[in-house]
Amino acid sequence: MKKIMNTPETFVYDMCHGLAAAHPELEFVEKFKVVKKKEINRNKVTLISGGGSGHEPAHAGFVGKGMLDAAVCGDVFASPSQIQVYEAIKATASDKGTLLIIKNYSGDCMNFNNAGARAKEDDDIDVDAVFVNDDVAVTDSLYTVGRRGVAGTMFVHKIAGAAAEQGKDLKEVKRIAQKVIDNVASIGFAISSCTPPAKGTPIFELADENMEFGVGIHGEPGVATEKFVTADELAEKMVPRIADNAVIKLKRGDEIAVIVNGFGGTPLSELYVLNNSVNKVIEREGYKVHRAIVGNYMTSLDMQGASVTFLKLDEELKALLDYPVNTPALTWGGTASEEAEAALDAVKALAKALNVTPGAVTATADAKSATGAKEAKPVKQAVYELTEKPVFAPKMNTAAFVALVDKMADVIIENEVHFCDMDSCGDGDFGMSIAKGFKQLKKDWATRDKADIGAFLTSASDIIMEYCGGASGPIWGSGFRYAGKAAAGAKELDATLLGKILVGAVNGVQTTGERSFGHGAVVGDKTLIDALVPCADEVTKAAAEGDSLVVAMEKGARAAVKGAEYTKQITARLGRAGVVGEKSIGHPDAGAYGLGVIFTELTKWVKAQK
Repeated sequence: MKKIMNTPETFVYDMCHGLAAAHPELEFVEKFKVVKKKEINRNKVTLISGGGSGHEPAHAGFVGKGMLDAAVCGDVFASPSQIQVYEAIKATASDKGTLLIIKNYSGDCMNFNNAGARAKEDDDIDVDAVFVNDDVAVTDSLYTVGRRGVAGTMFVHKIAGAAAEQGKDLKEVKRIAQKVIDNVASIGFAISSCTPPAKGTPIFELADENMEFGVGIHGEPGVATEKFVTADELAEKMVPRIADNAVIKLKRGDEIAVIVNGFGGTPLSELYVLNNSVNKVIEREGYKVHRAIVGNYMTSLDMQGASVTFLKLDEELKALLDYPVNTPALTWGGTASEEAEAALDAVKALAKALNVTPGAVTATADAKSATGAKEAKPVKQAVYELTEKPVFAPKMNTAAFVALVDKMADVIIENEVHFCDMDSCGDGDFGMSIAKGFKQLKKDWATRDKADIGAFLTSASDIIMEYCGGASGPIWGSGFRYAGKAAAGAKELDATLLGKILVGAVNGVQTTGERSFGHGAVVGDKTLIDALVPCADEVTKAAAEGDSLVVAMEKGARAAVKGAEYTKQITARLGRAGVVGEKSIGHPDAGAYGLGVIFTELTKWVKAQK
């Protein structure tokens, strides 16, 4: 793998610093990986979007006048944590409220939803959300998250951004954003996979004569593998799939806006070739193109391929689409002098509100900034030390349990690349996502509360929830938190308590699903639940039969491996491979597989302890 980078760990940080350096009107809040406007207009609705990195210029490239106020940047192909999103909401909060523009993926939905709820409850910030689901390759159902948010998200950013810029209130900006979502449809294809920096190899292999049709934006396979065809044949295949879809149902005479979007590895010349082919079909079908946008806007690292997006327009949407915009990745309308004038008007308005001269506004702001800098003091974290030696049998004391979780972190970190490889039907980032959280847990080891087993699990959950990427943060973090509740006050672990801890973890994972999507995963959905539930059941049964802790662990590990192996035979209905359906058959769920490996290695390790 050859990539222009320093290390996989610094890839996103270095990229965001580079973006901010090229566009001084933006700033990068490194601690929370947020790219935001330097100057936030508190008198308009603020817009926040984001998601996994690797889609550049989305989403940070759309921060600017007429679009987003902030973009929250997760690791490559992994949702940002709810803590990151929460901090972005606080940093951009305005008097007119905040709208979250969320792409319809499990991790994004969980983390943005939970962050919005916390901002409402803890800070009384008026937050609302819309969910972009323009990918018509995926069918909505009761069993999956549904259609994914892909390149059509840019139209939502642009048009909602114009509405906010015009001073419309939160309810109205949300209505307009939802109107865009209800009238936009996309479909894409890939002729190669992509190579995430942390993985170092392509997510999937593809024969030279084939293409993946109906891909998302995370390097995952499409809904079908088909023979690659000419540009004209691609257009004939894609346009009807978009135009005739129940989402927009175009008819002759309808006016549309079009995006021909590259996935990062396709030359612009080829995108124009595809645009030409698409336009021939559009003209034949009698649709009218109001505006066409061709280029790389919602990419998938270095994937070769493209997507086509149609937005059905009316006069309201046309006017908002054409409204001036000025961001790193999208600019039209207005002039430099008009931008300067608008900035001056904003300063004058603030000066009038404060009853001071415009010069005093800047001085006051500078003074405030300087004062804040002087007053900022580092927060000293509590350090919890163990005062006992580890005891592993017949019962495990708190010190031994802490050592067990430390070993769990080691197993996850050692298997980071392997777990990514096993995620070939998902986003290819599973190993990276969980390893990031457990690496941070080891860094923060001394600050975790080790008073008892429950306190330690709960304390560990805070780190896991914040630092594990994508859906892994809320899922694994909630699993640890609920496990901590089940072990509250306990200072010794036996088979009975281990069963309760695992049942608690199951409840945490399922509750997170219920809060985010209205239903939690069950056995048979092809998620980590397929390994976790059998493991919990076997350990609970072993405890009831009087088995020792080690014997119960052995039985639980075998059940987890068996459950993970069974996921090869079933179609994904939820989780990492939910959008590829039957193409997931033959592959285990990465989360279930990972749990099988973790439980097996931990059991071996405990048996080896004296």
